[in-house]
Amino acid sequence: MPSPASAAAPAHIPAGTRVACLDGLRGVAACAVVAFHFFYAFHPVPFAKGREGFGLFDLPVAVLWNGYFAVAVFFALSGFVLAASAPRSLREAPLMIGLRYVRLAVPALISSALAWAWLSSFPDAAREAQAISGSPWFRWTYQAPIPPFSQALWEGGIGTFLEGTTRFNNPLWTMRAELLGSLLIYGSYAVLKGRVRAPVMALGLVGFATAGQFYLCAFCGGALIYELRHRLKDSPVIGALLCLAGLILGGSFPGHAAGPGLWATLQSYLGDDGLREAGALLFMVAMLITPQVRRVFEHPVAQRLGELSFPIYLVHVPLVVAPAAWAFVAFGPLSPLALAGLFALVCLGTLALAVVFLVVVERPVLAVLKAVRTRGRARLAAL
Repeated sequence: MPSPASAAAPAHIPAGTRVACLDGLRGVAACAVVAFHFFYAFHPVPFAKGREGFGLFDLPVAVLWNGYFAVAVFFALSGFVLAASAPRSLREAPLMIGLRYVRLAVPALISSALAWAWLSSFPDAAREAQAISGSPWFRWTYQAPIPPFSQALWEGGIGTFLEGTTRFNNPLWTMRAELLGSLLIYGSYAVLKGRVRAPVMALGLVGFATAGQFYLCAFCGGALIYELRHRLKDSPVIGALLCLAGLILGGSFPGHAAGPGLWATLQSYLGDDGLREAGALLFMVAMLITPQVRRVFEHPVAQRLGELSFPIYLVHVPLVVAPAAWAFVAFGPLSPLALAGLFALVCLGTLALAVVFLVVVERPVLAVLKAVRTRGRARLAAL
């Protein structure tokens, strides 16, 4: 989910600048994950598998709360920015991979410690909220008795990278995928040079799709977009078609029942694993070639959300499963309006905590890593 400090720009964007629209896209995707987790926790019925008919969850607007699609977008964006910051030589690869692990692990560890504090303060909230809402999502959260603080540190900093899961702060499951994707891109780019990178990334995209490792397809696809960025030219018509295709394929919420008939069968595939990664890649290309779409994600609000995206991603679930779950039980049953009010409070709390996390954790970590990377590269160049 997190990106390196900067990203190279496509040819139609001045060289040496960040691709601002990608930052904005990351911020909007983080907000979609917040909405997904909140409503899946407290109003899970529409999220259940096997829905029938046609509704909002089958429309592109579902992208606003489709956490599955948002994660596919994160992986595709990571592929792009990892390609932009890849090692300059094989000797640099260990340094860059080590720094990437630290960049992921330090914030993850601190967020796990914060989650332990929230869960310890509201140890029965998740269980009681689950009893009311019936949401299966709470099974990914520790219930009382809460494991010790040492386990939270272990799972956040090491365990989640080994096992791909933790029940202190369940979004950390993506950290293992991010690290493996980083190893894939950094390792490949340390060996491959020049024009060979694009066909190898294309081959990786097809190969991982065949193997069912669709999250690695997203990394390869993002890197492929980076390699072909000089061929991307503004085309509003083609961009609009790609945008619509991406949102239909990947943004539609998965889980529709197959049912009889061709249309119901097609619906059952939309938004599912594989198609959502393809949709994320199509949407990225659409955004890069469509000025109108780029401007939406270059808006100052989207840019601010982009800066806060990793902190938002790391801090929101502990708020949902602890104080929000407590309020859901204490003041329930909640009307739709009251539930919307609780969601607004969670969003405000997430933003406030994310700002603190940005200042106290995110920026210092990035500053230290930048300094270490600069010195490390200088020493390697002097050898």
